[in-house]
Amino acid sequence: MDSTSQPTQGGPRPHAVPHVAVGALVVAAAACQVAVHYAGDEQVVATWVAGTAFVIGVVAATRVRRRVLDKKARRRALQFIAVAGGWLTTVTLTGLSWGAVGVLMAVGYALSMHWWRQHPVGLIQPKVSRSEYQRLWAENVGCSDGVLAGSRLSNPEQIAAGIRYALRLRPGKQHVGMVVDKMKTVRGGLKLRPDQQLIVEAHPTEPEPTALLTIVTNSPVKAGVLWPGPSAFDPETGRVQLGPYADGEGTATWRAYTDNRLWGGFIQGGTGSGKSRLIDSLAMSLAASTTHPTVIFYADGQGGASSPLLMRHADLFAGTFERIFAMVEAMHMVMLLRQRENVEHGWEGFTPTADRPGLLGIIDECHKPLLEAENPEYWKRTQQLAATISREGGKVGVALILASQEPTLNAFGGAGSRYCEALRSSLLTGNGIMLAGDDPNARVIFGVKENPKEFPVGGGYGLVAKPAPGARQALFRSTYLDDQAKAKWPGRFVWRSFDGTSAGAAMKGYGERERTFADRKAVKDGMPVGFVGLAQPVPAQRQPEPQPATGGDGAALEAFGAVAFPPAWPAFVASMQAEARKELGPSHAKVLDAIAAGHTSPARIADHIGLGVRQVHNLLGTLVEAGRVRGGGRQYEVAA
Repeated sequence: MDSTSQPTQGGPRPHAVPHVAVGALVVAAAACQVAVHYAGDEQVVATWVAGTAFVIGVVAATRVRRRVLDKKARRRALQFIAVAGGWLTTVTLTGLSWGAVGVLMAVGYALSMHWWRQHPVGLIQPKVSRSEYQRLWAENVGCSDGVLAGSRLSNPEQIAAGIRYALRLRPGKQHVGMVVDKMKTVRGGLKLRPDQQLIVEAHPTEPEPTALLTIVTNSPVKAGVLWPGPSAFDPETGRVQLGPYADGEGTATWRAYTDNRLWGGFIQGGTGSGKSRLIDSLAMSLAASTTHPTVIFYADGQGGASSPLLMRHADLFAGTFERIFAMVEAMHMVMLLRQRENVEHGWEGFTPTADRPGLLGIIDECHKPLLEAENPEYWKRTQQLAATISREGGKVGVALILASQEPTLNAFGGAGSRYCEALRSSLLTGNGIMLAGDDPNARVIFGVKENPKEFPVGGGYGLVAKPAPGARQALFRSTYLDDQAKAKWPGRFVWRSFDGTSAGAAMKGYGERERTFADRKAVKDGMPVGFVGLAQPVPAQRQPEPQPATGGDGAALEAFGAVAFPPAWPAFVASMQAEARKELGPSHAKVLDAIAAGHTSPARIADHIGLGVRQVHNLLGTLVEAGRVRGGGRQYEVAA
């Protein structure tokens, strides 16, 4: 007997399912006749039956759509559900008879023929004819000396993009992860061309270790897929459509909103992977939503080169390390404000509204502002605030998306740094997207088996590390905006801001942020513009800007144009300084003495006290956090 016909625990044999379904309907019809007898009104009972059948049918149809990938089987199952509901309602009105049972059996069994072809038994066994791929698998992969000895392909199904099989692995000996680990060898065994994709995933309906194996010979996404517009965000599920799977069967999604929460995540991809283009379409989908108002803050470790579109249109842009730190600090302020509002008003969680929109901060090339070697002055405080926002901000509508080409923990500040793992795990609790890249170590970050080095070239190919319940974990290709779409879509909706909201009021100077592309580019290039606190005439119609603070954590934020709202922010700064002072020791005292003696640069301090420059940078970072020194770069002084 074929292994597909073996019974599964807790259910009937697969080939008996149509008989069970028809029998259950006959029993249900008999129960309805009993109800009619006691109620005395067949119309009332029929109405009740029709309503119940409709609800059950909707639920069953939803499960079928999610779990049955075979299009023909899915269509037949939906037809059977419709026939069952109609027949049961009709029989309730007209009465149960042998003729009615005969009609049900004729129609039901006709719709079940495809099912029996997939689950044969006894004399109904179909004529066996192995496809070429089944033969290659048996000869090269499932043979006694193959990498998956004893495994086989069954139930071939032609789909528009190629062919799909049920991969029968050996129970207790093999699992889906083993197939993914040996993907290159399996591709060779099937003699696939470079432009043909191989998708292996858990089977949605069969028991483990059966897998679903799809060979894509005619990919519908090969030419790329344009962003569909604002409809990419589904307000019913709170998810953003990232792009279709490589075989065209379904769409990968990003979890943005759920009840009482906004989610962030992490995106990683190598050069040419389409990472920044994915960020563009993701940000545009949320910015354009009318049901879930969302404000976009955008920072770029490469100064805006990653996404000129978001540099131009995001509500706030940060292109330097100081401003990236200030942006994260401002987001943290909004988080604290909303937490206090929730307590004062007795609110629970977060629901986006026009006057209290979601705040999504995006930091592209995040390894640059988070690594000490790249950003010795602000890296630690930026990392700490980012970790806090990622852990606590979502429940008050403040979230971060980090993206990087870096395939190691350096993307989060480096292994061993205090908040690295907290930042990584908090982000991946929301979303994780692994795009193509040359370093297979990226899969360690996401905890998946797939090797990004084996993803197709061309940009946009990736894997959702944590798909939605019931969704596929399979190769997809993200949508993108071409030049025409970039010119068309950003001007078709209003990019939301915090103007006129409590959060906007909390950030003094927020209303004076750079709004034009020219001003943002000038600030990125180091030119004094607008409210940044540099010496220049202030326009007559504007109020004088606040001067930067003399030191401490608020200094960069005030330079950015945002100052604390009383009284929470001063208390927060004081608590951070108190926490940092606990870490001070003899080496910190030596650094303070060296600065007091006139050695104000890290190099000169290192020479004076006999420590390495890297160690001195670490010590200075802690002293700045503690409020004991101020400055940065090559010039430090003891704080009052």
